[in-house]
Amino acid sequence: MHIAVCDDNIADRKQMQRLLERASDANKKNGLEGFFIDLYGNIPSLMQTPQMYDGIFIDMTNISESGMNGIEVARSLRKINVSGKIILCSSAIDYESLATDEEKEVFIFMTKPILKNRLREVLDICEESRSNKEPLIELRDDNGTIYVNGNDILYAHCKNGGGRIEIKLVDGQIITILSTIYMFYEDLEPFYYLLPASDLTIINIRHIQKTKAFSVIMDDGHKFWLSLEFNKHIKEQLKKEKGL
Repeated sequence: MHIAVCDDNIADRKQMQRLLERASDANKKNGLEGFFIDLYGNIPSLMQTPQMYDGIFIDMTNISESGMNGIEVARSLRKINVSGKIILCSSAIDYESLATDEEKEVFIFMTKPILKNRLREVLDICEESRSNKEPLIELRDDNGTIYVNGNDILYAHCKNGGGRIEIKLVDGQIITILSTIYMFYEDLEPFYYLLPASDLTIINIRHIQKTKAFSVIMDDGHKFWLSLEFNKHIKEQLKKEKGL
């Protein structure tokens, strides 16, 4: 399991490292997997690869340096759909009092000093979440990186045959990435319902509103032509998806 600690107090950061290392050693003694632990004292370093972590422990209180407190960091991680558990460790700032009702259901809250038994409970939650985690797709454009699962994608289309793909998400968001349809399709292997409709287009068959002989209309009303190469396969998969 991969764990990150993002804390601008170096003493607290080191103490959390020691606690996690002891928990990791206890796992190994019981024949279980240990932890890979990364420490961060600033937000930009954490935000480079946040998706790799199964649990992220956060306490950022020096707002004058970081520009964000801990709960704002947590919200930034949630905005890009990081799937690991986000744990807010309160010290100078009571994060739970700042959280919305919805955030109280999503984030985990701890209070410093961190107690061994409570840490064990939280690590067990992270492990359970990791076991049930769906694979995610990284989408990187000029505005940054977000992570989505297959069903978040409505369709992807390569305009003008170039090396840019416009990806339409179910929530209406449009992400433009540098890639080709074939390269992007390789990343979609776990998602059987994302299929090529032509050499320029990938569609989510779960979001087809209507089918015609050689075209489909998606949930947003957009129409795509189906090539002879892919038409039959899409129709067959659509029947399976509907249980026909």
